[in-house]
Amino acid sequence: MRRNISTAIDEIACDTRAGAAEILRRAARVFSLLEQSVTNQDDHRQLVLETCIALIHSQPSMAPLSNLANAVAQAVSGETMNRAEEAARRFIENAERAVRDASLHAARLMKENSGVLTHSRSSTVMAAFRAALDEGRKFHVIATESRPLLEGRTLARELLNSGIAVTLIADMAAALVIDEVDFVLVGADRITPHHIVNKIGTRMIALAAAERNVPVYAIADSTKFIDFPADREVARDVSEIWEDAPASVEIVNRYFEPVPTGLFTSIITEDGALGIEEARRRAAAASLDPRLTELLEAR
Repeated sequence: MRRNISTAIDEIACDTRAGAAEILRRAARVFSLLEQSVTNQDDHRQLVLETCIALIHSQPSMAPLSNLANAVAQAVSGETMNRAEEAARRFIENAERAVRDASLHAARLMKENSGVLTHSRSSTVMAAFRAALDEGRKFHVIATESRPLLEGRTLARELLNSGIAVTLIADMAAALVIDEVDFVLVGADRITPHHIVNKIGTRMIALAAAERNVPVYAIADSTKFIDFPADREVARDVSEIWEDAPASVEIVNRYFEPVPTGLFTSIITEDGALGIEEARRRAAAASLDPRLTELLEAR
């Protein structure tokens, strides 16, 4: 059974395309396997903590996974052996409601004939676009290709199929079109007191927007806030940058980057738009269980 748990976590670690919602559901399955593996309370608690640490390391930039692990660790901290799977499912249910509410708040940013620039493919951003469309507003989205995985193409197809006008551009063309949009709207994988972690290229877009006084918004429900630095992202497959490259060429392929929170106008959450100082305070208050922190810092 422990081998099955390790295999499931390895599959999460290798997934380069799934968003937080799907990863969280798969993590709940990991805890389901865990529940079947031991009956002794002490062994159970130790295995839960080990599983939580492994999940955090599997996708270090994804704050919802860290916060899920944190919720589960706290659920098994008492004298009785609480079910880790139930704690995980409760966390996911609350997260799904929060994402839905955040997307509805973000939909209000889209006015009639708004122009919006987005980078990468965020399911919450897409939900906001659909919500604005359902409310009867027409607007135009400029989407970046989002290299190296080109998830912007997937987003463009989804927008087109939903009846939303879309233009696809190269990532490096974002500064060129910044004057054509009313605002920038992106998702977020992690919000700390000082940075918003998102797809690489977000910082360049935010800097270009700041130069032209174009607002930049991030959608992030409460599961994205955390006061713990992510491990450095593991190097990704270099063939995504250059297949069959000469051996003497050093290639670095990373998916995420920290962007200073000060480059954002506000953060759209399930509670509405948060000012940057409030977002920083919320992130600072989202600390991990001391046992998890100790184990993470020891590695």
